[in-house]
Amino acid sequence: MTDPGLFPDVVAPSVGDASQQRRDATAEITDRGAKIRRSALWAAYGDALGWITELTDPAGLRRRTGGAPLYRPIEWTRRIGGRAGITTLLPQGCYSDDSQLRLATGRAIGPNGFDVEAFAKVELPIWLSYGLGGGKSTSAAAANLAKPKATWFANTFKGWINSGGNGAAMRIQPHVWAACMPDNAESFLPDVIRNTICTHSHPIGILGSVLHALTLARTIVTGRYPSADDLLAATDVAADLPDVIQHDTEVGTYWRVAFEQKSGAFSEAWVRAIDECKEAIRVADGNTSNESGADRYASIVDCLKLREKERRGSGMLTAVAAVGLIWCETRPEEALRIAANAIGTDTDTIATMAGAILGVAAGTEPPVEVLDVDLFRSEADRLTDIARGGRPEGHQYPDLLRWSAPRARADTLIRSKDGKLYVRGLGWAKALDEPMLSSKQDFMWQWLKLEAGQTLLIKRRRELMGDAEAAEILSTLQSSERASKTDGDSNKSNPKAQQMGDTRTPSTTASRIPSEKLPKPLNLQRALDYITKHKDDDESIGYALRRVVHQGTPGQIAAFTSALIDHLRQYEKVRHSSHG
Repeated sequence: MTDPGLFPDVVAPSVGDASQQRRDATAEITDRGAKIRRSALWAAYGDALGWITELTDPAGLRRRTGGAPLYRPIEWTRRIGGRAGITTLLPQGCYSDDSQLRLATGRAIGPNGFDVEAFAKVELPIWLSYGLGGGKSTSAAAANLAKPKATWFANTFKGWINSGGNGAAMRIQPHVWAACMPDNAESFLPDVIRNTICTHSHPIGILGSVLHALTLARTIVTGRYPSADDLLAATDVAADLPDVIQHDTEVGTYWRVAFEQKSGAFSEAWVRAIDECKEAIRVADGNTSNESGADRYASIVDCLKLREKERRGSGMLTAVAAVGLIWCETRPEEALRIAANAIGTDTDTIATMAGAILGVAAGTEPPVEVLDVDLFRSEADRLTDIARGGRPEGHQYPDLLRWSAPRARADTLIRSKDGKLYVRGLGWAKALDEPMLSSKQDFMWQWLKLEAGQTLLIKRRRELMGDAEAAEILSTLQSSERASKTDGDSNKSNPKAQQMGDTRTPSTTASRIPSEKLPKPLNLQRALDYITKHKDDDESIGYALRRVVHQGTPGQIAAFTSALIDHLRQYEKVRHSSHG
């Protein structure tokens, strides 16, 4: 599906001296690592700055800043948890749900790709307990995914078909950062789509993710910020998305069928979204006056009607606006200040998406360090390592066969017998202050720091889960880890397991995290390829079926069984006809 026109200024390397090519390759890897690190930091900076002005008016902003102009992230006070929540001081550089979910996406990416099951069933439900902000669609989708029978590819929560917001587009950058070939859209778009439809199924929401991924990838490859022509070229690449979807068994079969039962043909809806996007690009680019900076950006905001409630959070329009901001100002600090002060727009999301693109070619890191800056740097470096073929250690999720999300958001934080705090799904944590009681005095919020380095303001109960209950959970997690280690060791002597892509390795950090070793997610396509190769071997077919039944989700089991029946029937027909 890749359109060569998307990267017209990329020059193919010439064949030359081998040692020079190695030096060039090393320099390219180093340069790309610096680009990704700056992209991650400026994205977080834009979020931290823009969150201060989100969903407020000029008077509200003056209250938040003490009357001072907003130039850089500051510490400020905000109400968390709604009317029944708390009012708390947020530290300088504190980021919102935009960066929280970007970190969650990155955690779910490892050397074997994107673990969409862990993202959907662990990251999203757990995020509800510590999310700072978050749109209605993302919150509703995450709550539904906490249900045992809900699946990421058929997450049909109330209103799911109308989820066209930017709650997915703002978090998909790690897929591009970890892409081995960012100049090839096929190397990252399938995972971008999988990530997106966990929470957003409207074509406008999906297109926002796709367009932002393509423009970010283009900037990484070329080192040049995207123009209006580049945006239009990206929409031409995006136009082929229905074909890409059809190659994904779960998305092409289950999600698309569910969508079309509610909204009609996806391909027709996608064409309408593409046309609407092209018109938005032309309208934004039409502001070719002599204005520059804030004035020109204000014109783009007005022509795209980004202050109107029904358009402010559009996934597609946000992706266009983020690039439009760069047309007005290419200095990252100044551009993100302009975005943050455009009161009435989705300030933090436009700023964070623009920051991800601006950071690629920025000469410096942000002037103010965001909260958890070391974590953002280390995660960017880990994703860069994955992009170049490395196998860095990542987050160890619980075994999804044994995992169930907490029934209530306040039950995410538990305490072990020896008094240690544990955030289910994310690991051990250290308290940073005393818990704060809500206005209704029923729940509490507490600042924590995970061992991995992320700071959370988490909702919790006044009395944490009793020792007996916590011990039972931790015991289950520990037994899960032991099972994972046993399975990983047995696969070393099981060639069929290796052929099926079961590359689980024993945990090496049992003393640090009690149960966070996840058997690698089932690769359904590899399983289908496996039965094609061994179609006349009953033992191999049985082995494949057992693996899918044991490790697969209900959707994967159904998809594999259906494909297996069709494949074997077709094979028998061909075999009988050849003998007849």
